[in-house]
Amino acid sequence: MLAVLNAVGWMMASARMAAPRLAAGTQPVRRVLVIELWNLGDVILTLPFLAQLRALFPSATISMLARPHARTLLDGTGLVDEFIETDLGWTDDTANAYPAGYRWRELRRLRHELKRRNFDIAFKARMHVREHAIILLSGARRRVSFTFGNKDAVLTDAIPVDDPHGQKALDWLKLLEPFGGARSIGQPRLRVSEAERKWAAGYLHDRGVEARDLIVGIHPGASVVAKQWPLDRFGAIARSLGDRGNLKILWFVEPGGYGSPIGYEADVITAKVGLRELIALIDRCAVLICNDSGPMHIAGALGVPTVAIFGSGVPSWFAPLGERHQLITRGSEHGDGGAHRADYDVAEVTVARVAQAVELALGAAVSRG
Repeated sequence: MLAVLNAVGWMMASARMAAPRLAAGTQPVRRVLVIELWNLGDVILTLPFLAQLRALFPSATISMLARPHARTLLDGTGLVDEFIETDLGWTDDTANAYPAGYRWRELRRLRHELKRRNFDIAFKARMHVREHAIILLSGARRRVSFTFGNKDAVLTDAIPVDDPHGQKALDWLKLLEPFGGARSIGQPRLRVSEAERKWAAGYLHDRGVEARDLIVGIHPGASVVAKQWPLDRFGAIARSLGDRGNLKILWFVEPGGYGSPIGYEADVITAKVGLRELIALIDRCAVLICNDSGPMHIAGALGVPTVAIFGSGVPSWFAPLGERHQLITRGSEHGDGGAHRADYDVAEVTVARVAQAVELALGAAVSRG
């Protein structure tokens, strides 16, 4: 597959189908494409990069090729002007959801949609041959990504991989090197509208939450089973917190119902809500206890500290944005920071280890007032 893509790339270059390279500050950049076709957390980890693009190309239209949830997640941030929605069934939870031939028809549609926009620059950070094909199909005059090798003809700006263990948000920022690198700007966050804040306040008030109460969120779900710490362990944590004065536990049940049994057994406030409502409620939490999941990344992008349990993921790659997070692995119980891919059953993470981390997080939350 790579050989075919390289051959097409060389033909494009030799036939002068690609315009001369654009350099930041020398020619106007009118249209920029960002390709991120994966999950909630992957979209959130593009936030620092998108903010940099706004600073670097303030007059450009920034488009994102993504699954439909990207539009919902980034609503109100002002970092993306246009969402080009697709779902090619490439992720773990959608791989078998589409009929034969769908992907080819969708690729043809995307090729038309992308080419007609005449992108000046296209970026992608995931090193996968499928996204390599997409960036080539975009027809962008500059195509920026990490290279698969010295003879990568797909890219006009091939970025070498120098740190295979770096956080994915930092990978995105590395793509800015051909344009002078990242600037010193503020950390972007997800936005919660005033109407959403009022809704969250009303939801909690109707369930007995007062303004002085400290809210601890618990979200036991994750995109794949291998990342799900057992429900009864989350229940044990909830029950251990249930007898504290002004502390309220907000237990999130997934739209499909995962988490319901423990949620209704424990003395908690349950929330089974849509994505924007989830964001508004997490924004009210002092701490979120969760798996390596989309809600973990939502919390990070809202400035909410997390106690996050990692199973099959790589903490050094997928740590949430921001600070004050505690990433729990089996190895972290023995002083190992968990930089490499986990190769154990997430159930091996003990309740005692998570409870200890929760106590530390709550202590910090109380001290912050």
